[in-house]
Amino acid sequence: KDPTKRPTKKPARNPTKRPTKNPTVSPTTPSPTTCEERKWHFAPEIDGCANTEEIDPEDELAFDSLEDCCEVYEAYFDTDTCNSYDMCAPTASPSMEPTTPSPT
Repeated sequence: KDPTKRPTKKPARNPTKRPTKNPTVSPTTPSPTTCEERKWHFAPEIDGCANTEEIDPEDELAFDSLEDCCEVYEAYFDTDTCNSYDMCAPTASPSMEPTTPSPT
């Protein structure tokens, strides 16, 4: 009995007669990093911190929170500004520090 209702258009030239006795184990890949597991790091391209995977391998600084990263970033670069990019809540562009609008 044919296992399919429709035969394949181009059958294999030399089909196997029996299944392989010891098939190879599929390679396993690690699960993607969850948002909770992501570390924050300096991101010079946005003048601040991000939790993306593009961490400089020579940069050993990684932080558990955006607040921790920005605190060190601001002290290290002697600035009051720390832009951020959250890969888990992406926006079209990095968010700038909040500003207070002027009264109208």
